[in-house]
Amino acid sequence: MPAQAEAVSRHEPDVVALQEVTEERRSHWSHHLREDGLEHFADSSYLLSGRPKQTFVASRWPLVTLPAIPAPQPERVLSVVIESPWGQIEVHNAHVPNGSTYGLVKVATFEAMHERLARPCDRHRILCGDLNAPQEEGPNGEVVTFAGDHPRHAERWDAAERSVLTGLAEWDLADLYRSLHGYGPSEATWERSKRRGSVGRRLDHVFASASLGGIACDYHHAWREAKLSDHSAVEAVFEPAVLARPRLRRKG
Repeated sequence: MPAQAEAVSRHEPDVVALQEVTEERRSHWSHHLREDGLEHFADSSYLLSGRPKQTFVASRWPLVTLPAIPAPQPERVLSVVIESPWGQIEVHNAHVPNGSTYGLVKVATFEAMHERLARPCDRHRILCGDLNAPQEEGPNGEVVTFAGDHPRHAERWDAAERSVLTGLAEWDLADLYRSLHGYGPSEATWERSKRRGSVGRRLDHVFASASLGGIACDYHHAWREAKLSDHSAVEAVFEPAVLARPRLRRKG
């Protein structure tokens, strides 16, 4: 945990989004990030459906949570609005379950995410996290979903994954890494153990609205190689346009 926090702190982030955080680790992260000036936190513990892990967002600026998406395990997607100096930013931090273990729960999670995000929005928006997709990407922009592994539900499976991976671009949520780097580079943010046959996949993503002015999106593979996590961290840098900032209203 200290090595993870130190690695993040070196990059002086303004927003940190984490997945698969236990209650104990949430407390540790809150302590370390508060020392870096990220004093505002939200987590999905109030949504837990019997799972011990949650999603977590820390911010340098005030934030409020949004209603959960209607997914079978709603704690897997934490949605917040951050009151930044450039206007409000919706951040949707997702950990989509893998299909081999959770089956159609994965499909329903993608469908719920698309339903929430496929709409016009006058805020900046970010969708980030571990989406457990796609299976492959080609140099010409081809995206291969995991539908082929689930022939009984292949049509629905393919449509669900694509609705987020490529479909949200028409709603101003483009894959920031591909927008900046194209489809030439082949990046693996997760690798299957060599005992089962080495396979690397880019499962971790940042999708961002054009108003955020993304100027960089890169993976920290060295952190994974140093075993700080089984996934590579992704870092995005923005030069946002200034949007109007309506005040956040808190209920209660």
